[in-house]
Amino acid sequence: RQDFLSTPPQPMAISIFSKRVLLPTWEIVPALIVTEGPLIAKVEQVAECPEGVMDLGDQLVVPAFINCHTHLPMAFLRGIEGTAKALHGDVVKDLYFRLENLLTPADVRSFTRMGCYESLLAGVGLVWEHYYHGQALADALADTGMCGVVAPTLQDLEGPGVPLTAAALADTAAIARSAGAKARGIFAAVGPHATDTVSDELWGKIVEVAREHQLPIHSHVAQSIAEYRAIGARAGGKTPVELLKSLGVLDAGVPMMLVHGQYMTMSDLDLLKPDHMLCFCPRSHMLFAFPAPIHRWVDAGRPFAVATDAAASNDDMNVQPDLRVVQGLAMTEVTVSKPAAAFYTSSTGDPATRLAAAEALHTQRQQVHGEAAVERLRDPRRLLDMVWKHPGGLHPGFRAGELSAGALANILILDPSHPALWPGDDLLRALVMCEVAPA
Repeated sequence: RQDFLSTPPQPMAISIFSKRVLLPTWEIVPALIVTEGPLIAKVEQVAECPEGVMDLGDQLVVPAFINCHTHLPMAFLRGIEGTAKALHGDVVKDLYFRLENLLTPADVRSFTRMGCYESLLAGVGLVWEHYYHGQALADALADTGMCGVVAPTLQDLEGPGVPLTAAALADTAAIARSAGAKARGIFAAVGPHATDTVSDELWGKIVEVAREHQLPIHSHVAQSIAEYRAIGARAGGKTPVELLKSLGVLDAGVPMMLVHGQYMTMSDLDLLKPDHMLCFCPRSHMLFAFPAPIHRWVDAGRPFAVATDAAASNDDMNVQPDLRVVQGLAMTEVTVSKPAAAFYTSSTGDPATRLAAAEALHTQRQQVHGEAAVERLRDPRRLLDMVWKHPGGLHPGFRAGELSAGALANILILDPSHPALWPGDDLLRALVMCEVAPA
């Protein structure tokens, strides 16, 4: 067993040059990048490759993607028979909990390594991992060279984590204190599972641990009708977000990654602070037939990050295709609009009536296409921020998602002449809309 917690790796310096380096200003320029250990030491614009430096020529150098909500071990449940059937109930409690109760730390470490390999092949350099057996999770990241924020799952009311609560808190503190973990780009977060599986008392302990170690809280919030019902019954009709407000969690001065939020109202959004980051997992949400209303999040001025969730509900750990879903998802409002319904049922009417229905549908399409939220969700820079800037700036212990001095040295090198990106006339758009992994 690798004892990375007590043994920092041998520091290593690397210098690379490319004619196409993406700066935080969105400029693509010739530049030299120097890394020392897990961090970028310097990014300097230079016209030519300095002597003795690795010359990447015209290769595109960008930050590696950040997948800010994963359950990497759940790759063992990819495509599991019965998931769709379980949607009639509560798939998390009716299916996942039952299978996860059987996992050992060795299972988790092994399955997590497979998730890391898949992520690295997709251009992901950093994950926010939330699962049981936190020590095994961190070991697997160290095994594979993956950077990550490990949130050992905390539950004390229901779920496989109930008997693991003390161990999860201990693992969280150990990872947070570990110089060896930090030197490998591995950090901790406090990981309550959800508002309905965590008691009010444990929420108090979670805030205490987050403050003591200067950690963010990473939790599912308002993700299911079961959670919404349970909190309403337990907390006198409060919503999950209102419960966190009443417990002082939202006012604790702690950064939070709040995942899913399908059952989050506009008044709930008003309770959130600037360092409370919403996380949207579009392909996972679509499997559950209920994507969160991200256009309303945009209208409310709430930035959000994008992630894959688990391979059991997404089927892959490549976060980049999720950006394409975000880009087009708001336009589906047209398909379910009243003008659309009127047009689809107009086939038996006279030609003039059918034409009027088609014109009304076209008008609805133009109106939605021109909405401010939809326009913002088409901007490749805003979309890339969802897998770079937003999740990369939330943790107090590091910066990621940009090529700048002091940021984690998570660097992705792409061939812009690859058929998947060719002809590469708009590389920012290509990073969102093309299939980046083959390049």
